[in-house]
Amino acid sequence: MEFWVLITSNEFQSGGPLKQNFTSHVGLITLTMRKQVQRWPYDFLASGDFHKSRQRGTVYGTLKVQDRFISDELILAGNAYVGLAPPGLAGSWQTECNQSIGQRDVAQIHSERLWARKKKYSGSYNVFAWVLAFIGDYCNNVVLTVNPGSKINVGEIVYKPPRDGPTLWEIGIPNRSAVEFYVPDPNPNYVNKLYLNHPERKKDDGSYHGTTWQIKFKLHNVQRNGTYKLRLALATANFSKSQVRVNNPKEYPPMFTSEVIGKDNTIARHEIHGLYRLYNIDISSHLLVKDENIIFLTQTMANGPFEGIMYDYIRLEAPPPHRRQG
Repeated sequence: MEFWVLITSNEFQSGGPLKQNFTSHVGLITLTMRKQVQRWPYDFLASGDFHKSRQRGTVYGTLKVQDRFISDELILAGNAYVGLAPPGLAGSWQTECNQSIGQRDVAQIHSERLWARKKKYSGSYNVFAWVLAFIGDYCNNVVLTVNPGSKINVGEIVYKPPRDGPTLWEIGIPNRSAVEFYVPDPNPNYVNKLYLNHPERKKDDGSYHGTTWQIKFKLHNVQRNGTYKLRLALATANFSKSQVRVNNPKEYPPMFTSEVIGKDNTIARHEIHGLYRLYNIDISSHLLVKDENIIFLTQTMANGPFEGIMYDYIRLEAPPPHRRQG
C-alpha cells in the first residue's frame, strides 16, 4: 500500500503560498492521491466547488519592475510571485477566504520572461504580484473575465515599488520573512525564548511592557526643508501597536502610531512570516541632525507573551532629488 500527499495547488489555502499552513485552518489541508502533478487540475473530483479543466481558461503575460534608483531600464522580475484573485486592493489576496476559497492561483517565476496561469478558474479577477527584493504589492486594476477555454494575454505589466529617494541605509532583505532578524529557536518544550524572561519584555512580577528597538545611524549632512521616508515592512504582527520616534523621544510626540494590527499566530507557532504589511512614514528634516541619529521603534501592546511584531525589512530614503528646470 502506498500513501502519497501532493500539494499541487494553493487554491484551497487562505492567504496564498506565503501564509503558514498552521495558521490558515481553512479548507482541506491534504489531498491523498496517486496522480501526477502534471495532470492538474484533475477531472475525477466530484465536488461542484472544484472546476474541471474544461471549465477553466488561461491568463499569461510578462512582469517587469521599474525602480529608477536601481536601474534606468525596466528590470525583468526574475524572482516573483504572480497570481489571480478576486478584485480588490493591492495585497488583498492575503485575507481572501470563505466565499473566495479556491478562487486564487499563484505562480512563482524565476528567469522566465513569461508567466502563465493555465486552466484558471472561470470568473472575474485582478492580477496580483510581488517581487522578492522589492517592497510592496502590485495590483492591476483591470478586471479580467476568464471564461472556459479563454486565453488572455495581459502583455507587459510593470510594477513600480514604493520609492521616493535613494537608499541611505537598509536592514534585512525584502522577502516577507523575519529570517534575517534574531528569532530564537524554541527549546524542546516548544517555549518561544523570545518571550521567556526577556529583560525588555517581561517584568519580575510576571507582567509585560512594551519593547523598543533603537536604530542608530549617521548622516553626513541633512537636506533642510526636505522629507525623508522610512519604509517599515512587517513579516507578521499579532495584536500589536507600533510607534515611531526620531531623536529626543520625550520632546516630540511620535511621528507615527499604528492602529492595533494583526491576528496572526506566527509568534505562538514559532514561525517567521504571516500576513505582510508595509508602512511608509514621513520624517521631516528638522527632526534629524548631522552625524548621529536614533530612530525608536516601540511595540506598545503588553497584555501577554504573544503580542508583538516581526520585521521583514527597514529602509531610510533621502528626500527626492531636485529636478532641473527646462
